[in-house]
Amino acid sequence: MDTHANEPLAREQYADELVRRYRELRRWAVANWPNTSQPLGQSDFIASDRELLLLLGARLHTDERKTGSPFPETPHAENAQYQDVTPMPWP
Repeated sequence: MDTHANEPLAREQYADELVRRYRELRRWAVANWPNTSQPLGQSDFIASDRELLLLLGARLHTDERKTGSPFPETPHAENAQYQDVTPMPWP
């Protein structure tokens, strides 16, 4: 597999082009939607917007984030009075 001479720049250019093409596709889909009784809106693409951003963040910037999570970890305070925990679901 070929690598680019300036890989971080190539990643950014790829991400910019992918987002540009996605937005163009989204505009086309809204403009050409055949069901006029239930028109498409920008809000119909919220889930795909989120997935695209997660894909671009997680896959293109793996060397910058070694955690494997698309969200940065929150640091724990040294002298915190309480520890943040996720409660168990009620049975």
